[in-house]
Amino acid sequence: VSGADTSAWDALQEHVHEIEQTHLCDMLIDDKRSMSLIKESEGIYVDYSRQRAKLTEKIDAMFRGDHINSTEDRAVLHIATRARRDQEIMVEGENVVPDVWEVLDKIKGFSDRVRNGEWLGATGKPLKDVVCIGIGGSFLGPLFVHTALRWVFL
Repeated sequence: VSGADTSAWDALQEHVHEIEQTHLCDMLIDDKRSMSLIKESEGIYVDYSRQRAKLTEKIDAMFRGDHINSTEDRAVLHIATRARRDQEIMVEGENVVPDVWEVLDKIKGFSDRVRNGEWLGATGKPLKDVVCIGIGGSFLGPLFVHTALRWVFL
């Protein structure tokens, strides 16, 4: 029996119409809902409370290279940052993977020089502490990396 052949599926389909008329801000006011959609396990924290996207459509759009970053009116390149060097990910008719790998190689080279003590700070000494100043999404990436790797350098 397919899940789509159940009364629960029918109820979910009916609920879609209702939920499409509800603004996300209104949903976030509901603390019980928000807390029920926040999960933490083994040091991993996931907050689903701000999700209201049609996930399958968004994933397909991301893989097609559609402009789903509405703030910057461009494609998101999440998948390209995880692509193998030999993969092709086309955005507006151009394979973006070589450009992404060029940046990743630069990051690796810089990181290696910092770790090996070759990259010197303004004092002429190797860097040993890093301060990240950012807000919102620009801060989350460095925070996640720091949290994930901090035990390596203790």
